Amino acid sequence: MSLLKDIKQKMEMLFVKSGTKKRYKMRILTIILILFLVGCNSIKNIELQNSPAGTYILRSDKLYQALSDNNYSQLELNPDGTFKLFKAEITFSPVVEQCEIASKGKWTVLSNDLLELNSEDKYLKQKGFEYDLKKENKFSQDSLYIQVNFPSDYHPVRLNFHFNNNNSKSVKTDKTFMAIPKSMHLWDRKITTNLIRFSMDADVSGTTLYRGRILFSIFEEYIDTEKYNCLTITLPYFDRCFLEFEPYQELI
Repeated sequence: MSLLKDIKQKMEMLFVKSGTKKRYKMRILTIILILFLVGCNSIKNIELQNSPAGTYILRSDKLYQALSDNNYSQLELNPDGTFKLFKAEITFSPVVEQCEIASKGKWTVLSNDLLELNSEDKYLKQKGFEYDLKKENKFSQDSLYIQVNFPSDYHPVRLNFHFNNNNSKSVKTDKTFMAIPKSMHLWDRKITTNLIRFSMDADVSGTTLYRGRILFSIFEEYIDTEKYNCLTITLPYFDRCFLEFEPYQELI
């Protein structure tokens, strides 16, 4: 039996067995569905090479496929061991903005009936986490001022600032500029250095199925808040594609 047939049988069994599971399993089922519904040309090419490498097409006649739970069009398994999972094309008006690629990473055949997908965030630090921190001293010394700059107006996230590992002193907000009273959140001003941890949570309110990452940890630094009481944090690559990226580490 060819490697392709082994993998297809494994996926078919998983598809049947997973049919009654909860909706949070849908992301696994979606990949299985894409692999199961392949084009004829792809099948021929794969069988000749005895390898799962190829382009797998999700066939759908749904006008609003891009708004469905299966918002995908194709999965590319490249011969170099990388993969790309593409979102469905927008075929209706008004056009909904979305990133073309849902996920990308590496694939590996573990055995005749086991294929592993690992999205790139599992083995490298993506550019979206990169930041520039500008430290200044201005305005009133009673407060710590923080400005967060995004590359566009699209940033449905909540900002989290934790000080000195004390959750009771943390600040959570959706505002990109804030003035934080030092007396309420930092050490006594005789201790000038404070540990500041900055992270963000994706805003998933109103969504029925969310496949992206929830938490984004940006940095943790010791900062002399008496010397520098104004911080400007710039996230040049925190864009839609980074925010919507879907992490996978699945065996299929």
